[in-house]
Amino acid sequence: MTDDSESPDGDEWDEDDDRRLTPLPLVETLVFDIVEYLLDNEGYGHSTEIAQKMLELKPRRYTSREVIGILRNRPMFRHAQSRERRGGIRWRLDLLALSKYLSSKGYEDRAGSRDLYTKIHNLKWKRLMDTFTSISELMNHMNTETETVPEEAINFCYEYLAKIWS
Repeated sequence: MTDDSESPDGDEWDEDDDRRLTPLPLVETLVFDIVEYLLDNEGYGHSTEIAQKMLELKPRRYTSREVIGILRNRPMFRHAQSRERRGGIRWRLDLLALSKYLSSKGYEDRAGSRDLYTKIHNLKWKRLMDTFTSISELMNHMNTETETVPEEAINFCYEYLAKIWS
């Protein structure tokens, strides 16, 4: 045993009796890996890309079918609107559902040790700032005398917001 507070696998040590906390089940480890991947990619990913990345991370541990099954059966992974089908279904990480999931499973400490809360905060902030920028741009096109906005500006703003929040 070492004096470090984390094991080489990233699990925390129990300081009281120097035994490891119970490791995450393989399925939950896969969930955490997918969440990290999506957080690093602005909350979105296509099923083929996600499966490929998970198989690269741990080639002998997961199969493509397991990855797709997790995407379909966990509340924080949602279908996103997409015109392109370049890599299968486009998935979106639902940050509110993720927070509920982590607290209901009691994985707050594990998420904290992987720095997920910082990544979640940064993604929320980026989406909010993108929203603010889009609406500010829309307001710049507003005619103050008639309080109207050209249809093209409205369509552009609406499409951009749908892309952010779809």
